Amino acid sequence: MTSSYAQQTKKSGGNEPWRNKERHYCAICNAWMGSDRQSISLHENGKKHREAVENDLVRRRDEKARKEKEKRDLESVFAKVNAAVGSGPANVSAFGPTRPWDYPAKGVSSQHSGTLQGAPSSAQPMKGESHAQKGAEKIAPAEVLKKAPNKPAFDPNVGHYDLEGTTYLEGRVYANVLEEGMPIQLWMGSTVATDAERRDLRNSNYWKMALLAKVIRKGGEEGNVSCHVSYLQKPNDDDETLESNVPPSRIRLVLGSDPSIPSTMEEAHLALMGGEQIIHVSKDTDASCDIDENTGLSGWTTTTIRKVSSHYERSQEKKRKHDHEKELAEYKEKKEREIQARKMEEAKYANAHDSALGAYDVWSSTTSAVEGKTRAYKGIDITKDTTVEVADTAKSLSKGLGSVAFKKKSLKKKSTRITSTDDD
Repeated sequence: MTSSYAQQTKKSGGNEPWRNKERHYCAICNAWMGSDRQSISLHENGKKHREAVENDLVRRRDEKARKEKEKRDLESVFAKVNAAVGSGPANVSAFGPTRPWDYPAKGVSSQHSGTLQGAPSSAQPMKGESHAQKGAEKIAPAEVLKKAPNKPAFDPNVGHYDLEGTTYLEGRVYANVLEEGMPIQLWMGSTVATDAERRDLRNSNYWKMALLAKVIRKGGEEGNVSCHVSYLQKPNDDDETLESNVPPSRIRLVLGSDPSIPSTMEEAHLALMGGEQIIHVSKDTDASCDIDENTGLSGWTTTTIRKVSSHYERSQEKKRKHDHEKELAEYKEKKEREIQARKMEEAKYANAHDSALGAYDVWSSTTSAVEGKTRAYKGIDITKDTTVEVADTAKSLSKGLGSVAFKKKSLKKKSTRITSTDDD
């Protein structure tokens, strides 16, 4: 029974692989393949599938990070809005005994209504107000948040000190100024030393010259900033010693010792505030100013002053240059990938006629391939019809026309041996 079933299956062609209707689908590559283990393994071990899986994982990680960042930003905005509106009881008490959005009772007469605080125009707009004014009043809290950025508060008299005519900046205060490649001084003394002990001139030998190898930032505070520092353990050492997770409290900067370090205290204060400071001058107009009779305009007035440090400008220029180089490298890489893909596509169609399976021809190259044939192909073209038949060749051989002559080897003359006897 087994043999008959095998013969029947063989006749119907059921064991032939191309007759198998079950297929396997790869959602990452959007491709179909055989459902057998070998086909699936060949596809999953292929270079294109691995690259597609890697790109998909990178995309998923970026998407997750983006969603988490949006969630954090949204929570931060909500917290700032709630703080600005005054959701807490401490902020409510600042407005006085009554809240600014409370309305007087309807039954109160006009003579007693003067003792109550009147509602602002934003709470009860007049009939003549336009819709634009209402919209401006609604977005006022957002404008206040935008005009008041979250910059660290600082005391100009804290965070620096002078020793023998040299000004030092303390790393715990100027942590946001630290950059990679910046020369610093590292405290090698006790970790429980106070600020007064570190500033003492007698302990200057505990400060060692070092170089910032890497700065890791997780926020503006000292606890969220750590550094990797490299230095020479001994003056005659050839190899540098790398120390990781160094807190900014062990670091100090020498004012003006390097182009990457602020050269003046004003520039250091600007760098501490983010590199720039915007001063809004009072907008109150002076009634005593002269007005031009011809134009009807008064003189020039200053409304806003913006202070920018040279260190901030250099860092911004460096950042723009880095972004430009990154975009240029990505553009070049994209163009190279397109060129390689186009060459592979051209080679695929140019060499498809060299074999029955359309594989790449090892005897030829892309440049030698022409329309319909390959210049360096070393094979037999079985597609063309032959002009000589086998019957014609057999007839010529039977008539003796195709006899093969072999070259006969000439025989050498045999040497005769002459023997002599005693009788001779």
